[in-house]
Amino acid sequence: MIRLIALFAAALLSVTAVAGDKENKDRMKTSGATFESLDKNADAQLSKTEAAADKTLAESFATADTNGDGYLSKSEFVARSKT
Repeated sequence: MIRLIALFAAALLSVTAVAGDKENKDRMKTSGATFESLDKNADAQLSKTEAAADKTLAESFATADTNGDGYLSKSEFVARSKT
């Protein structure tokens, strides 16, 4: 009986851990704003100032800016969302 309870507890904890990990990854991956809604001056790129409107994007801006030009193109923005 104790083995059954231990097995059940272990299974429950592992499911909870996996669900929590997926939730965190999904939250990090996606932001609430679209590229178009953040691109206030409609120049087809996001500056750090524009990205600051979305906390998740602002935190990952440097990593997402793969060419290091200080702006995010739409392709960089989309690629960030896929990782």
